[in-house]
Amino acid sequence: MLAAACHPSTTENPPMLIDELRRKLDPTAVITDPHRLAPYMQERRGLYPGKGQVVVRPANVRDITQAIEICHRHGASIVPQAGNTGTVGGGSPRSATEVVLSVERLEAIREIDPDDGTITVESGCTLASIQRAAYSAGRLFPLSLPSQEQCRVGGNLATNAGGLNVLRYGTTRELTLGIEVVLADGRIWSNLTGLRKDNSAYDLKDLFIGSEGTLGVITAAKLRLFPLPRCRRVTLLSLPSVDAALPLLRQLQAESGDAVVAAELISSTAMAMGQLLEGTPANPLAEADWYLLLELASPDPRADLDTCLSSILEPAMNDGSVSDAAISSSESSAERLWLLRTAIPDGQKHAGASIKHDISVRPGELSKFLPKALAAITEYDKDIRPCVFGHVGDGNLHFNLTQPAQGSADDFLARRAEINRIVHDIVAKHHGSIAAEHGVGQLRLSELSRCADPLSLELMGRIKDALDPNGIFNRGKKIPWTRFAQ
Repeated sequence: MLAAACHPSTTENPPMLIDELRRKLDPTAVITDPHRLAPYMQERRGLYPGKGQVVVRPANVRDITQAIEICHRHGASIVPQAGNTGTVGGGSPRSATEVVLSVERLEAIREIDPDDGTITVESGCTLASIQRAAYSAGRLFPLSLPSQEQCRVGGNLATNAGGLNVLRYGTTRELTLGIEVVLADGRIWSNLTGLRKDNSAYDLKDLFIGSEGTLGVITAAKLRLFPLPRCRRVTLLSLPSVDAALPLLRQLQAESGDAVVAAELISSTAMAMGQLLEGTPANPLAEADWYLLLELASPDPRADLDTCLSSILEPAMNDGSVSDAAISSSESSAERLWLLRTAIPDGQKHAGASIKHDISVRPGELSKFLPKALAAITEYDKDIRPCVFGHVGDGNLHFNLTQPAQGSADDFLARRAEINRIVHDIVAKHHGSIAAEHGVGQLRLSELSRCADPLSLELMGRIKDALDPNGIFNRGKKIPWTRFAQ
């Protein structure tokens, strides 16, 4: 166990810390040059520019324990970082005294066991590299994110990433059988046995998954694999009302044998903003208020997904619950339909500044939540452009608001707090969450303090203080109730 450290009140890391990191680690693992530091300080959305002056890039788990011990002794706090693709400032150092600990060099795929349906990977592996390794073994790792070529699984675990396939396969937590973590006292806790059933202790891995680097540094994980899909169909539907989306989805799930992998609700404004991104295919359907993008897939090559779709869509079009439909006929046409959805976040940037909300309610509440939230925003400012899209099957919507077309970006962003309050208050009335899949980080910390159950916050703080009693990891992120919150 490490002794309690003295936390100096300096405004930068002392030279002795940097010198010791270079002596004990590979000297090339310690970065202080401002130009080389820059990529680690550039938070993806630009809201929280990093203020750190040193980055360490350990090459293995032993070096991570060394780095933690050295930082602890010098009173420096640590910001764990993976691919730095987050959107809430969770991996951005808040002060010059914080050391960024990047896991990007831990890139080994330790084991693939197709028979057991598992892959064991280090936390610096990109999500795409894990997908490719699984595919080469004839298996599927289904976590799917737009940033999968850049994001690393350590960050996916730290935020409990959701993505496009949660409806069928679940979040990162549900895809994880075990993890390896370096704790605040330098010890390594490993739970990589891959057991499906083990009730001999608390399920400790779930404390670290979704903890956003506040409890330890995740260094490896054993993940679940699935059979590869052998047939696939993607369809885009235009809907006259959002009320039609969920009944249609539930019917398809029942009739297809649970072959529905993803279901994405897209508003007309979101669809139009996706079209602003160069290279986005044209919308094949006539303009509608709402669209529903569905993917069905099966590992059975004999599955007749076309017949299943036709049996449901034809009656739906006859009774008016679906206005029009486009169904993929090949892998390339399926990818073109998906581009209409995945282009939206980057396309929205071309429309101006935005205030984003990563909210969730029960799927059955979506048709009640949306009219209330949209009406409240219109009443507040009729020129704000709601850009709504997201995962209708699990109730997670990106309720994004784009600045008025003729307004100032700075003036719009200055209203962030009051706009957040409007949206989050409606989420709370529907017993939802204000941080569904992207995490809390710095962005939602104050709103979490306001909206969350006080007892839940107190218990989170007690867990933080138990596992990180000296506040080494990621101060001022995720947890508002702790003496090391600031």
